[in-house]
Amino acid sequence: MVADIGKGRLSAKLSKKRPSALVRQNTFPTRSRSWWAVSSSLPLLRAIDELSANPEQLAAVRETGHCVVLAGPGSGKTKTLTTAMARALAEDVVDPRGVACITYNNECAIELETRLARLGVAAGDRAFIGTVHGFALSQVIAPYARCVAVELPADFRVATRTESRAAVEIAYAAVIGGSDDPHRRWGFASEKRRRDVDRTQPAWQGRNPELAAFVEAYESELRKQGLIDFDDMPLLAYRMIKEHTWIREALRARFPVLFVDEYQDLGHALHELVLLLCFGGGIRLFAVGDADQSIYGFTGANPELLESLTRRGDVRTIRLRFNYRSGRRIVRASLGALGEERDYREVAGAPEGELTFWSVPLGLDMQAQAVAATVIPKLVEKGIALDEVAVLYRAAYLGDKIALALKRAGIPYVRTDGNAIVRRSSRLARLIEDCARWVEGGWRNAEPRFGRLLDQGVALVYGRHATEEEEQRLSDRLMGFLQATIGFDGSTHEWLQRFDHELIAGWRTTSRNAEQEWDVCRKMITNTDPAADLDIPLPHFAGRVEGTGRVSLSTLHSAKGREFDAVVMYGVNAGDFPSDRDKRSATGLREARRLFYVGVTRPRKELSLIFQEHHHSPWVKELFDRSQA
Repeated sequence: MVADIGKGRLSAKLSKKRPSALVRQNTFPTRSRSWWAVSSSLPLLRAIDELSANPEQLAAVRETGHCVVLAGPGSGKTKTLTTAMARALAEDVVDPRGVACITYNNECAIELETRLARLGVAAGDRAFIGTVHGFALSQVIAPYARCVAVELPADFRVATRTESRAAVEIAYAAVIGGSDDPHRRWGFASEKRRRDVDRTQPAWQGRNPELAAFVEAYESELRKQGLIDFDDMPLLAYRMIKEHTWIREALRARFPVLFVDEYQDLGHALHELVLLLCFGGGIRLFAVGDADQSIYGFTGANPELLESLTRRGDVRTIRLRFNYRSGRRIVRASLGALGEERDYREVAGAPEGELTFWSVPLGLDMQAQAVAATVIPKLVEKGIALDEVAVLYRAAYLGDKIALALKRAGIPYVRTDGNAIVRRSSRLARLIEDCARWVEGGWRNAEPRFGRLLDQGVALVYGRHATEEEEQRLSDRLMGFLQATIGFDGSTHEWLQRFDHELIAGWRTTSRNAEQEWDVCRKMITNTDPAADLDIPLPHFAGRVEGTGRVSLSTLHSAKGREFDAVVMYGVNAGDFPSDRDKRSATGLREARRLFYVGVTRPRKELSLIFQEHHHSPWVKELFDRSQA
């Protein structure tokens, strides 16, 4: 790409077809390839050298057989995973073969792509990085469905939420009938659908056959309309791979190594795919996870699946014990949050770390006011920047209370919960936010680069492959919009409306990406409705505010994998941690405790817990006792 910046004018044009970074690096003649290997290996060699002081990390990176890495909080999991991927591509996997990496959500995938780019690895023809749904759709269903009998037309697409709900209602009427809520019953059917992946097993029809019939009728209704849903993707991929060994062999030819991040969160469909591809199909497995941080039971996650891999004789298990993130007191106290002993330890020279327990006379509203008026100002007094402070809570409605308190106190914030303007797991939402950053001054120093925005746009609209004409047309339209909104004096709501009208409307009609949810921008428009007092200035949305940035507001689930200098755990009251619902089963109670543990292990320096006086969670007491030891 050639970018010209003139007096008050910006333009971008493509001088020729731009291959992806990875393809460009690997299309040198044989004589030049050794030069590429040496030059691109320098960041990798540095990364490996940085791990040399930790024998567990180094052993994981160098492993050439099946390997499971059990990685506790702050143990350098992502660095170990990405270094192992880069090393495998450089030393074990011969071009043009590559590797695949499956992770929990798009936000995790974006983080992995960013880390790998620093090591000279870009997502492309030799490195797939994405969710299990993305892998199933792009690497199995899209290329091979037309070759096997799966009853999908060539132009199949992903059902919208409205279409899925309608199919549930039709299937319910056909199979079960009656006046009960079909969607409530579908919750049970959906759980069975995710758990019983292999429908040739007796459990599919033998255990609650009515739910099995409900699922099959629902899927049949989708197929009549040329639709699949997200849960269909790994299930269809599994059946195709199981029934057609040549698909398994094709995948092994392309991806001789499979990396899996956050294994404990990925559920039964992914586990069955791993058993089929790795232990039945000859693909090497490198899995990373932590059963203590398994918090997505409601989506089918089961920590036992990860633990079952560690019991296999053909898998090497490596445990990462050192916590590079948190201070000593936080590391020691975190085991009180978990309620179990682990051999985790802080690194030599780690800071002490601080824990503060805030008791407030009344309930959640007063606790939110205390966070805004007292807790956050105290952290700022200690020199902690606002963008290194996170307030964590169990549910998005609690985020509403914190957001209101911060807004009244004049403290800027960004939300990453279900009521956030930007849905962090959506690549489209991330592109929109990056475009806002560009027009709000990022164009001056290429933060972000226009080329990166263009690559994101091409991937969203066309997948990884677009013609030169398609890419040029998208480039012209995107740059035209960005130019026109530099110095935009309207609000975020107004800017998003323009983005939807001028860009997304056209992208939606030309898209070849069956997985993309184009309604994300309209949801963002709703979430900034000025009539509901939700609108914010565009610089705030873009993260370009004077001073020290914005406080992060996040549910505990959304905070997993992130870290901050200071964390405030809001609303850790008796009755909330654990809740009555948590107490209904031993499984639910254990998962709630793991969720509490995830929050406690996010901070580097400061952990603050705020609760109602005389009504604190029993786990807060255990945390306090452990911190005093």
